[in-house]
Amino acid sequence: MNSRNPDLHRARERIQRALYMATGLGALIFGGLLAGRISSQWSELNPAFAVSAMLVDVAIPATLCGLAWILPLRVLDAMAGGVVVAFVMLQLLWVPSMVTPHLADGAAPWMQGVNAVPAMLAAIVWRHRLVWLYAVAQGPIVAMVRYLATGSDVRAALLDGLGAIVFCTILMLTAAALINAAQQQDLVAARARAQASLEAASRTREHEQARINAIVHDDIMSVLLYAAREDAGPRLAEQAESALASIATLSIDPGEAPDYHPTEVVTALRAGVSDAGEAVDFWSSVNGERPVPANVVEALTEATSEAVRNSVLHAGDDPAISRVVRVAITDGGIRVTIQDSGRGFSVRGVHDRRLGIRVSIFERMRLLDGGSAEVASRPGQGTTVTLTWLRHA
Repeated sequence: MNSRNPDLHRARERIQRALYMATGLGALIFGGLLAGRISSQWSELNPAFAVSAMLVDVAIPATLCGLAWILPLRVLDAMAGGVVVAFVMLQLLWVPSMVTPHLADGAAPWMQGVNAVPAMLAAIVWRHRLVWLYAVAQGPIVAMVRYLATGSDVRAALLDGLGAIVFCTILMLTAAALINAAQQQDLVAARARAQASLEAASRTREHEQARINAIVHDDIMSVLLYAAREDAGPRLAEQAESALASIATLSIDPGEAPDYHPTEVVTALRAGVSDAGEAVDFWSSVNGERPVPANVVEALTEATSEAVRNSVLHAGDDPAISRVVRVAITDGGIRVTIQDSGRGFSVRGVHDRRLGIRVSIFERMRLLDGGSAEVASRPGQGTTVTLTWLRHA
């Protein structure tokens, strides 16, 4: 398992541990079913060999029932690999370890009744194509040992060998299929995490670009245009300081800024409206106490200020034109409406290069989680800009 990324093989490890536990249970069951034959053949074998066979074929695999979810996977793999190799060696040593010419009653060696256990272990620990040699090798090994140990006819020995190949292959295929499915799940999960990471990075870059574009349009361009006027006066210095402050915010992570109380949100929006234009009526209602993230306040304030500036610049210079900003704050979100009774315009006719609407309003709100913006206007019927932020949790 890759220690640098514990999620890389999570599904595969879970399946491997489950298969180890199932194999341990299988060893216990086979050992119980073969208890009578093990007991009857014990005296027909060299004592050291009989003990070794019992340990390798039943006792050690049975411990996997409790150890499968405790030991590190590499330790379990080492145990499994050792059992498989030792089992094949003990199979080949069965006949030389017998103390009688043949087994009583012509019964097959009891070891042949548990060859499914090492077959499963081999499929779990070794995922190379050569692992299938184990299943193929069981055919001649089982046939030879059965023939020599019991003195039975060749046909019966060959049938036992063929049955061992089929049985082991089926179990190994099942284990391999489960592990491959888990590997595919891990692969899909890794691709999903990578895609999510790329999308998050792209969204972050997009957000930062939108912040930069908005500051260029709202602050730097405004200062340059104001400086070009003959009657700039002291107001130019104030706007320049404000632009420098906005530029300085680019080095601040919005996620590190403190949250705002709803009354502070109203204050920030009121200040933004006052800076953007004069003679603007401001109405607010607060029906909630939940704090509002700083990035939400920043986006709403800047988008509101830009909407007011657009109204001042484009709605007309008739003193009778009214401008009203209404703010409604609840625990569920914030709604800001900027409305004027000016000349209005055709929303469809706004060119994509109009940064004031596209970047400073729509883009700001679109990049805000839970944010949205709408502009409703008709020539001669005024303009209404609606900014909405909905809290997700």
